[in-house]
Amino acid sequence: MDEITMQDAIAAYEEDNHALSFALFDKLVKKSRDPEAMYFLGRHYIDGLGVEKSQEMAIELWKKAGKNGCVDAQYALLEIVQTTSQCCKA
Repeated sequence: MDEITMQDAIAAYEEDNHALSFALFDKLVKKSRDPEAMYFLGRHYIDGLGVEKSQEMAIELWKKAGKNGCVDAQYALLEIVQTTSQCCKA
């Protein structure tokens, strides 16, 4: 796979190939800082899909994605705020 696309990463995610989808989203975030890729990478962290669970990493990614217009990330943060005060730290 020469050029990684968002479609490739989403397809792997939807097929429950979480190790691959995590790697693809991670590369997309590092390469392009794509807010949607940050959202999906946060999903991996919050649910422990292909990576160790980390609410802190998910929140960090979703804050960045939300600031760049990703509505899904903004919504995910709102869900966390309703269940914990963790979102408001730092």
